[in-house]
This record gives sequence, structure tokens and C-alpha cells, in this order.
Amino acid sequence: MTIRTFRQSAALPILAVVLFLAVLIVGYFASIGRDSTDFGVCYKAGQRIGVGEELYRPSDGHLQYKYAPVAADFYLLFALFPWGTAKVLWYILSLAALAATGWLTSKLIPEPKKKAGMALGIGLLVMLKFLGRELQLGQVNILIILMLTAMSVLFTAKKDFWAGAIWGVSFLFKPYALVFLPYFALKGRIKVLLGGLAAVAAGLILPAINYGFRGNWEVLKAWKSTLSQSTPGLLTVGDNASLFAFVLKVFRGQWSPVVIAILALSTAAIALGLLYMMFKKKDVDPRTSEITELAFLFVLIPLFSPLGWYYNYLYGFLAIVIMIFRLGEFPAGLKWTAIVNLCIIGGTLREILGKTLFRFYTHHSLATLNFLVVLALLFYLQVKAPRQTS
Repeated sequence: MTIRTFRQSAALPILAVVLFLAVLIVGYFASIGRDSTDFGVCYKAGQRIGVGEELYRPSDGHLQYKYAPVAADFYLLFALFPWGTAKVLWYILSLAALAATGWLTSKLIPEPKKKAGMALGIGLLVMLKFLGRELQLGQVNILIILMLTAMSVLFTAKKDFWAGAIWGVSFLFKPYALVFLPYFALKGRIKVLLGGLAAVAAGLILPAINYGFRGNWEVLKAWKSTLSQSTPGLLTVGDNASLFAFVLKVFRGQWSPVVIAILALSTAAIALGLLYMMFKKKDVDPRTSEITELAFLFVLIPLFSPLGWYYNYLYGFLAIVIMIFRLGEFPAGLKWTAIVNLCIIGGTLREILGKTLFRFYTHHSLATLNFLVVLALLFYLQVKAPRQTS
């Protein structure tokens, strides 16, 4: 290879990296840097905990801080900088967390790696609208997804205590990871539970440095009160796409025996499906089986979180990547169901649908239906199309 040929061959990836960075920079100044609403809430909490002020204030209204007190200590690191600088730093951290999540996800996808890389790339495109909204708001979900993906890698590698410790740390931002608790218990993975308990206990005690032990206890009670008081009024808000929100919106926000019955039956059906996936005898590598089960649980986070905003379906990234990687294992009908569903998930953009149809999609929580289909397809992969893999 001549020097000229080498330079030509090297130019393409360099150009791709430059263009990618340009898109990220333009995206920041065009949209993300102008918003960062949710990051602003956490930034203010970091300022407050730094001087020992009250964290949970009803006067903050919809923009009330809702994470654990120790999470405010994490945001204190950003509150040390001016607001403009802190936003840039958070954006960079979010992108780094996204890249690390992609790398860790690749560890959960079997050979061939070229096919796995393609599945990751397509999966990212499918989830792009959720990612864009996440970055625009300055939310913390990417960081939590990174922690839970790292937990999954360690869990499947039988490094249980450290898997549990990372799992526990994620609780201190949002309690979404509770969905994994019954799974770990049924699996008999006691070290995971111990690691999680240790991390949560340490996180709950740590703010005593700021408030003292008595003051920390009062702050923890205020946190509990904030969560219980703010959630009910947000169940039928337009962007809420949890299973609860979807059913309530169908019945015009009215709780009734029918609504309760539908929610109970849906929950039971999903739980029984997961149990069947876990305990049905199958000729498949145990690690592959566990990864599919974990992906199933990731999707349950936005489905069963009372405040499962539509962009929270970013937690379904691992499930989407697995479906794409194993697309060839579906029979023709299910294969096309998967493809159409992926196109709907990725293609329901404001720029494509227009404002009215996009609003209809989000305000009626239709993403819920898309990801119920994802669960059904994962169930099929686990119980009907087992595969030997390493």
C-alpha cells in the first residue's frame, strides 16, 4: 500500500468522526443547550445540598427535585461550575455514558462481532428520538442505563456482589431498578441482593455529612413524602407512556373496577411470561438465556414505572439490539412484525408525522403498545427459538 493510498483510506473514518462531532456540537447549540430543564433541577439541588439547604420544596412545583439526597451530592460536582459550563459538562458526560453503554452492550451480544456492531448501530437509530429528548432535557437515564448494563455484564459473568453494588447505586437516582429485585431473589443470587443493600445503605447515610444524622433523617422523610404526593397527579400527563397511563387514558383517566382488572391481568400475564422464560427447560446457553431475561426486565422499567415518560423507553435499547441481532430466528410473520414495529418506534418523529400526529402518538401513550410487542417477541426468542451460543 502506498502512502497516498493509506492517506486516502484513513481519510474516510477521520471525516466520519469530524462530521459526527460537528452534528453533536450543532445539536447542542441548536436545541440541547437551550433547554436542559431537568438537569437544571438537579443543578439547583447540588447548590442547595452544598450549603445544607432544604432539598424538597413544594414551591418548586413540577420542577421539584425527586431523587435521593445523595444524588444531589453527585450534582454538587456540577454546581461548582457556572450554569453554562455545567450544561456542557453534563452533555459530555451523557455522550460518554452513551458510548460506554454501547461498548458494554456489545459484551452481551454474541459473535459475530460485525453483525453485533450492525445491530448496535441500527438499534441506536431506532431509539434516536428517545435519546434526543433525553439529551434535550438533560435527564439522568443514560447514566442509569450505563449502570444497569454494567450490572448485567457483571451478573452474567457471575460477579454478583459488584453487580449488586452497581444496581444499588442506580436506586439513589431513580428507583426503576426495583424491577430486578424479584428476579434476583428467584434466581437465588443472594450476593447481588447483599451488594445492592450495601450500596443503598451507604448512599442513604452519606448526606449526613451535609445535614448531620438527625437532619439527614428529616431529609429522607421529605424525599419519601415528595414521591408519594407528586406521582398521582402525573399519571395521565401527555408524555407519560407507562402501562398505567396507557390504560387510564383509554378510560379517560377514571379509575374503575375495569381499569384495575385490566392492569392486574396485564401485570399477571407479563409476570407469568417472565417466569415461564426463566424456568422452562431449554437447550440454550445459560448466559444467553439470562441476557434475554435481563433485556425483558429493562423494558419493564418504563412500562411499570408510574411516571414512565415516553423517552424512558430508551431503557429498551438492549432488547431492541437483541431483536435486531436475532431477527433471522423469527418465522416470516413474526419477522415482519418485528421489522414494522421497529420502523414505527424509530419513525414516529415529529419531523415525519407532523406536530398533530406526533402529539397524538405521545399523548395516547402508543409507545406502550410498541414495547408490549417487543416483550412478546423476546418471549418467543426465549421459549420458541432457543439457540446454542457462547
